[in-house]
Amino acid sequence: MNGPPRGVVAILVTSEDTAVAFLPGYMEFLAQRGWRVIVGANSPTGQLFEMARDAGAEAFHIGWERDPAPLSDLRALWKLTIRLRKARPDVVVTATPKAGFVGTLAAFIAGVRLRVYQLWGLRMETSTGLLRSILAVLEWFSIRLSTECVANSTSLAARTEALGLARKGSIQVLGEGSSHGVDVEYFRSAEAGNRVPPLDPATRAFLTENPAELTVVFVGRLHPDKGIDTLLAALAACARRGTGSPAVRAVIVGGDEGFAPGQYANDLPPGLIHLTGNVRDVRPYVLSADVLCLPSLREGFPNVVLEAAAMGVPSVVSDATGCIDSVKDGITGRQFPTGDAEALAAIFCALAASPLEISRMGQAARAWAVESFPQERIWDLQASFLEGLLNRKRP
Repeated sequence: MNGPPRGVVAILVTSEDTAVAFLPGYMEFLAQRGWRVIVGANSPTGQLFEMARDAGAEAFHIGWERDPAPLSDLRALWKLTIRLRKARPDVVVTATPKAGFVGTLAAFIAGVRLRVYQLWGLRMETSTGLLRSILAVLEWFSIRLSTECVANSTSLAARTEALGLARKGSIQVLGEGSSHGVDVEYFRSAEAGNRVPPLDPATRAFLTENPAELTVVFVGRLHPDKGIDTLLAALAACARRGTGSPAVRAVIVGGDEGFAPGQYANDLPPGLIHLTGNVRDVRPYVLSADVLCLPSLREGFPNVVLEAAAMGVPSVVSDATGCIDSVKDGITGRQFPTGDAEALAAIFCALAASPLEISRMGQAARAWAVESFPQERIWDLQASFLEGLLNRKRP
């Protein structure tokens, strides 16, 4: 720690899974900068407390649910307000929709003068009916109750303002975006000396038995919002092009969250896709591919694209919110119109015939990740932002 304590910051997210995945290094970074760090989330396993202790921070459990639940949310609001009044943080930072609304409201009631809402995505973009209306109201209130709103991508800020959820020009983006950047040493190519575990036997067998001119990898939740149906339709379109067309195959990494990929796989020719399920370390799967594909319908700023970029693997992404910020089209990867399987198939076939183009984009992607998105740079931007707010608040 350098100098006197800077202040107390409370960081609130919905679940301990989010906290464990995204916050440990950042909390430790803030603690080393002189902040007293408190983190709150729903922690049914207690893993949150272990993570906070290792990072030099404090933690507390918040009993809320991911989806809107009025009675549960009221109880969480009451308990959280009391907790914040006792802790008296200088700044409350919230992220994710539930923490954004209930957490920011509790901070407002508790009299916390600096309330920062970090916007990591708009779940309402792909919701319909009553749920979309509820989510829109929650986002509107979260932004209005905050003293500052920071989006993790330029397109997300613009989309939020275009939907009327925030005043034009009121949402900030730090640097070139991203919520926490990428560990550019952990995510790098095997040629750079990176030690990664081997592929599982089933994936190795799939790649050996089904040779192709282009191997695509998808990494993420198998959820309808991720646009996996577009990816599968593009693979089928490549296969329909007949003799002489480049052979394209895909390795799909992630657990099923409502997409049911098996039923789609049955409609495809054999040897086109391989499903791995959840894996502990995505690096060997990304490095086994020529390109990563993220055909998502919405994002905030996709971390998996940064991870692939840091490993020298270019990405093919949709032009949806968030995705469009993660690739420089034609330089670090390619973009295609959201949901357009034929356009995606055309890109796959063109890349299959251009290995030098893939190599060039991979090198550019790595350079961009190292220059603009290393974790320490993103953490420094966020810490400096908080310190600037605190300095303006104090006499």
